[in-house]
Amino acid sequence: MRGEQETSRNAAPCFIGQRDFPGTPQSAGAARKWVVDLLAGQASTEVMETLELLVSEVVTNAIVHSDSRKPGGLVTVCAGLVENMIHIEVIDDGSVISVPAMRQADDDSPGGRGLGWVDFLATAWGTHHDEEMGRVVWFQLAYEVPSL
Repeated sequence: MRGEQETSRNAAPCFIGQRDFPGTPQSAGAARKWVVDLLAGQASTEVMETLELLVSEVVTNAIVHSDSRKPGGLVTVCAGLVENMIHIEVIDDGSVISVPAMRQADDDSPGGRGLGWVDFLATAWGTHHDEEMGRVVWFQLAYEVPSL
């Protein structure tokens, strides 16, 4: 589990966008579309498809497992680039009873695989908590600029 041990980023990303989404289930799709539109043309189709999946998983986790799901709650998505990596941060309202952690999902369980996918597919990932911002789950995907 390389990701759970990673709690700091390598270098500061150059953020190119940030957007708040309501803490509702529909926001996962809206966040996914926003990130893909923002980063269109930055990476191969394969990397962009992986990016879509991981944004959806992390935003869904933020809504389901944090106080962002409460009325008026928000999830903030930040997208940036750093050292040939796409860098995504998902900031939620945190929770006193839940922290981001990979868990073993039952074969017949519909959930419990989100951070497993992040750990498997991302180049790096981690979490941290900031008293002012909230809880942050971030991940990075290596990319090469697609040839024309």
